[in-house]
Amino acid sequence: MKVSEVLSAAWKAASDDAGKTPGYYRRRLQLPLDLSVHGGVLVPGDMRCLSMEFEETSLRGLNFKDQVRGYLVESELQSTRKAVLVHLRETSSAMPKDLFQILCTDILEHILPSKTATEVARTLHRRLQHWKKFFQNRSPDGLSRDEYIGLFGELEFFERCLQRGVSLQVISDAWQGPLQANQDFLFGNVAVEVKSVTANDAGTVNIANVRQLDDAGLSALFLCHVAYDFREGSGRILTSLIQSVRALLADGPDALAKFEDRLLAAGYIEPEISSFAGYGFTERQRFYFKVRNGFPRILESDLDPGVSNVCYAVNLSVCTTFAVSEDDIVDTVSN
Repeated sequence: MKVSEVLSAAWKAASDDAGKTPGYYRRRLQLPLDLSVHGGVLVPGDMRCLSMEFEETSLRGLNFKDQVRGYLVESELQSTRKAVLVHLRETSSAMPKDLFQILCTDILEHILPSKTATEVARTLHRRLQHWKKFFQNRSPDGLSRDEYIGLFGELEFFERCLQRGVSLQVISDAWQGPLQANQDFLFGNVAVEVKSVTANDAGTVNIANVRQLDDAGLSALFLCHVAYDFREGSGRILTSLIQSVRALLADGPDALAKFEDRLLAAGYIEPEISSFAGYGFTERQRFYFKVRNGFPRILESDLDPGVSNVCYAVNLSVCTTFAVSEDDIVDTVSN
């Protein structure tokens, strides 16, 4: 059985056992781990919970007490056995019903390779921190339309770099879009901003802030502009692209792990909860530009005192003299 199925079965069995008497009803999960893991429900409320039992020494230096929108993490000392139960439980806060299961399944899948209880505890702590960032920065309802299109464009550039020989670790380290950096990719002092559009007017791109096309402190700044048709049931879907990138990163476990963390930071989770999951992308055009003196843009140094939150649009039809090839960019970021 899949981890998600084992977890669902435990929750269902615990719920079936639960009566009206307040308490925590739980079932042990049959997993290849050297510690007890339970799935249960809290009555009243029928709130689901994932619990792990550790010896106190395994938790040294780790704090398992936190509350995030939709779930709560807490520790319960078992004085009779000198053990600590770490509980992850959903709360009454609004959250799509399947998102808590996705969260718990992700945590279990990450701790399964662990060899010791101490390693399980550290992996659990790290994964909870990643999910905390997701809930703080992202909507639990999934990616917006613009975020979805933007993520596809960034990942397709990621894939094309891998296919052209950019090293696994270099491209994984470079992907900064999910971290809210000024540019989507940063290869040392070379940056690449990816703009994906689906509008009929494919020659115009929106610039979100004055730092996005500012090459101050950089040896080179490139703009990648891609126009797509975005339709339901047609073209390449986001999950297919992600699987392709994962396959290309398969020989680099560290690079793959960083990629997965950045995906979560970008707001992408599996299985997809986005309303655009069935929509696909068909490329209409792709252009690259080197942003340098003379490129149409607004710089921070151009602003009068008191001017802020500047966003603007660039008509790329006047940027032909700045056009470069994909080979030019790959050669630059690979050197």
